[in-house]
Amino acid sequence: MRDKIKLIIGQEDKRNPLTDEAIANELGTLRENITKVRIETGIPASSERRKERLLQEIQSLFYEMGLVSDRKLAELLKQRGFKIGKFTVGQLHKSYPELWEPVIKSFQDETPVNDNKQEFQDDIFHKIIGSDGSLKNQISKAKAAVMYPPKGLHTLLYGPSGVGKSFLAELMHDFAVRTDNFQKEAPYFEFNCADYADNPQLLLAQLFGYTKGAFTGATEHKKGIVELCDGGILFLDEVHRLPAEGQEILFYLMDKGRFRRLGEAETSRESHPLIIAATTEDPESSLLLTFRRRIPMSIEIPALTERPMEEKWQFIEFYLSMERERLGRDIHVNQSVLNCLLLAEFPGNIGQLKSDIQVCCAKAFLEAKLHNKTAIEVVTDNLPEHLKSCINQSVPNDIRHLISGDVLFSEAGYQQFSGRLHKMNGTGIYEQLEERYTKLLKNGIAAEEISRILQDEVETTLVQQIRKMEESKFSLHELSAIVGEDVLEITEYIYQEAQKELPGLKDTIIFPMAIHIRASLDITKERKVALGSSFEEIKKRHAKEYQVAAHIVDKVNYKFYVMLPTDEAVFLAMYLKKFQGGHVDTEGKTAVIVLSHGRVAGGMAEVANKILGVNHAAALEMALSEDPAAAYEKTKQLVIERNQGRGCILLADMGSLLTFAEKIRQETKIPVAVCGRVDTLMVIECLHKVLWTEEPIETIVDELGSKKTLQPKTAKYNKIQHKRAVLCLCITGQGAAKMLRDFISERLKSVLDNIVIINRGYIENEDVEQIILQEAAQYEILAIVGTIDPEVKDIPFLSLDDIYQSSGISKLRKIIKNSLLLDHVILGEVITPELIFVNPPYRLKEQLLDQAIETMTSEGYVDERFLLSVYKREGMMTTYLKGGIAIPHGDPASVTKPVISITKLDKPVMWDGTNTVDLIFVLALDENSKKYFEQLYQVLSSENLVSLIRNSNSINEIRENLRLDTKPVN
Repeated sequence: MRDKIKLIIGQEDKRNPLTDEAIANELGTLRENITKVRIETGIPASSERRKERLLQEIQSLFYEMGLVSDRKLAELLKQRGFKIGKFTVGQLHKSYPELWEPVIKSFQDETPVNDNKQEFQDDIFHKIIGSDGSLKNQISKAKAAVMYPPKGLHTLLYGPSGVGKSFLAELMHDFAVRTDNFQKEAPYFEFNCADYADNPQLLLAQLFGYTKGAFTGATEHKKGIVELCDGGILFLDEVHRLPAEGQEILFYLMDKGRFRRLGEAETSRESHPLIIAATTEDPESSLLLTFRRRIPMSIEIPALTERPMEEKWQFIEFYLSMERERLGRDIHVNQSVLNCLLLAEFPGNIGQLKSDIQVCCAKAFLEAKLHNKTAIEVVTDNLPEHLKSCINQSVPNDIRHLISGDVLFSEAGYQQFSGRLHKMNGTGIYEQLEERYTKLLKNGIAAEEISRILQDEVETTLVQQIRKMEESKFSLHELSAIVGEDVLEITEYIYQEAQKELPGLKDTIIFPMAIHIRASLDITKERKVALGSSFEEIKKRHAKEYQVAAHIVDKVNYKFYVMLPTDEAVFLAMYLKKFQGGHVDTEGKTAVIVLSHGRVAGGMAEVANKILGVNHAAALEMALSEDPAAAYEKTKQLVIERNQGRGCILLADMGSLLTFAEKIRQETKIPVAVCGRVDTLMVIECLHKVLWTEEPIETIVDELGSKKTLQPKTAKYNKIQHKRAVLCLCITGQGAAKMLRDFISERLKSVLDNIVIINRGYIENEDVEQIILQEAAQYEILAIVGTIDPEVKDIPFLSLDDIYQSSGISKLRKIIKNSLLLDHVILGEVITPELIFVNPPYRLKEQLLDQAIETMTSEGYVDERFLLSVYKREGMMTTYLKGGIAIPHGDPASVTKPVISITKLDKPVMWDGTNTVDLIFVLALDENSKKYFEQLYQVLSSENLVSLIRNSNSINEIRENLRLDTKPVN
């Protein structure tokens, strides 16, 4: 591995060296392994490897262009091929000021003062995202307001909360002290009028000062902010909360530059601050007209939703880079998380976006700590609840243009890469066939029978792969990134050549066929079994397509200097067949009709059709009270309509329906067979045999009837602790299940410690229940993932549709994490029986707190000051958590020995004037109790465990559900 790492690093782009994670992905190993070998070999980290080249480039740019802003410098570096953001340039500015100082000095020595000032003035506002975009007009106004002689123009900033009004005001001050209108030491004061809105007298006293005796408690003369801010800038936030009296005093100050302290009657004082006021309200309805007239400059700051998507991405990039810097570790952000952040609307605007990003990173950091992972991976589970509704939303083109994969934020900046390359491989069909062929051969199956089995399975598998890939909806540009330009060129050539012979061929063939060809070329050298002889029936069935395909394969091998396997003509023939008319050929096939009493048949037929990519199975549902003669006539008519010359199979659920077949045969002369039992799996198997085999209807019905019924929701499986598994069950056999297993393993690798992913297929001539029982004998099955729900009690099921979406993966991740949660129980060290209270008789918050804390005190866990510290904290902030849970806590200095109490109520109590709770965890933890809090956080994050606590009726039940009496598993 050491030599491979050296080779890769030796060939890397020196402007954008590969991170350890990128090298690990390329070599298929863990990041930790790469880091260890790199350090042992004495190779610097990626950020160090490019630092010298980057600093040289910055010096070169300064020499060519002079001093430019950090944002402009980042843009210029990107133009020269560096993947770098403004945040990273800013960090370089801080770390290597010596690069900037000579340039600054040369400007001071050679450039006129005013021009020098202007360069710095422009640089100030480049800190604002959108300064040269959506906020260009606002920045221009802000500059004009500050530079207007002699001392600037009073300004009103208005817009919703969180759009950056206070930040703009600060930059206006930074800009002002570099102009001739203000002294370099001009003061800046920020005052939030909302802080004193309930006490107008105190508000005016803070602003304008007061004299001794002006009000009770005024024991001395005191200057106000207005007086202290003379010659500077006074920022009044939430100015609409200023009472009318205050607004009148302010406009007198702005008019005359004079004011009085509170309590003064005759003395008049002078001050000349520049007023920058901000409000979230409509200025016309919230401010006095006389006050508004004294503010000549108004600047509206738009909401985040009104700004371009590119700027929203810049905010996300900036805040994620800040979190990376703060945590001191690389952050890998999944594409689905970035899509959600870009799609979501934030009522709190930029402030809320920043807060939500911090929440995401904090959760991801905590998970990394809990699982001893060095890499921080932000996934959709880490999103705040209000953002998760965006997970399944369609992604518009403007976001696709910005985000094409996962993003890694590292010391070197951020690197975007495709997160789908390793997930969209098409090697599965070859692996499935070779694995299946080898297994059948070892089992002594004759070559002729192997050929028949493989032919049945390959077309079904192919149809499913086509359907899955068609739904991906990639552009040709994205497809080129996945399969490579060479493979895309080959695929387009195949399509053009095939279309000459098959005019009805659809261009939607390009994507799935490109994935398939990429896989075919990748696996050619590794193929151990030639399968061409097994497909003679397919060659006959699709004779025209096979003839075209064989000719094209020869031309491709010659024209592009590649070597497609000989089997490829068979697969290509099936692709050509499937994409003529866009669906599976069902012409001339045996009809399949599902009959039922009640609304059952339609659902089974729909599922079977969807899985096999056809619309061949029909359904007829009859009311229980329906006259048998009328039901018979409906059935006979449907048989006549659906018959294509090969007869019809009726799958009936009960009663008089079983007698229809013989009567229909006699009256219509159409071959009809009936199976007197039906479930969804049987409809799928029947449809599969009808479409992909030439078996007569009597043989198909006999085979269906010989299988035992799977009894739903009856099997109770033994759970063997410490050996857990997720079972992948697919109709098309182990090959498809293996693809599913690989997909789950890749997506959930961070939580799969000691969890086995098992792949099994329905097409193994085994009863499904027997398959599950076999695996349950060895493992505790946490979940079943697959095509059809086998309806096993106590084992959750996730469908393929679910699992290939973020929501399904999140659900499976939660199931796995909940199963692992209490393997390492340490809460038993701090939760004792005497501090668990079940349904106490108290109905007030104070009574419940007193009960828990008095017990803690009497048992010696806390001293007497702890109770008061809890009440103080309750007065300062709410300790309510979402979902009816409260976590009151006090001063760690009052904790003698860490402890946690649990109070479970039968009826919720009012907690903070708004929210009610029925679970209360009083935390008496000191600075060394981090491990207890982390496990409690896990418990409270698990809906299942919280539900178990709520449903407990005794102290012992709570302890048993939380496994408090068990020792941690090593």
